[in-house]
Amino acid sequence: MSDAKLPLIHKAPVEDLVIHVARTGLSIGDSARLERLSDGRIGVFARLKRPILGLIPHHREGLMGYLGPMAEEIVAPSLAHGDDLRVRIIDLTPEHLANGFPPEVYISVWGDPRHLQPLLATVDLPPPEPKPKAPKGLSGLRPA
Repeated sequence: MSDAKLPLIHKAPVEDLVIHVARTGLSIGDSARLERLSDGRIGVFARLKRPILGLIPHHREGLMGYLGPMAEEIVAPSLAHGDDLRVRIIDLTPEHLANGFPPEVYISVWGDPRHLQPLLATVDLPPPEPKPKAPKGLSGLRPA
């Protein structure tokens, strides 16, 4: 099997942000990583700008927020098997550009789709009802 990575999640929001997006130095294209935390949630970690004494520039890895339930369900089997995932920040809206809304950070996750499981069981839908046929007659006209 090849080592090529395929998209597992094209775009997922990072929920419950614990950072001030504008002060972290994050930008689109930065790498991140996912890790299962002790409370059972999946945390999203990235290299954040955290100055020492507010003056000396310093970068270190820190928690940004958590994956939502749907994204967590998709990624959990890959994390459990120890697959190498490529996580990138693909969109962000800092506080000063959010226009009164909460700030946003979105990620994409790429990896090996071997461990993907179907999210929703297929629902047996009834077959579509047949269309009523026009009565036979002169050019399909109905009697008065």
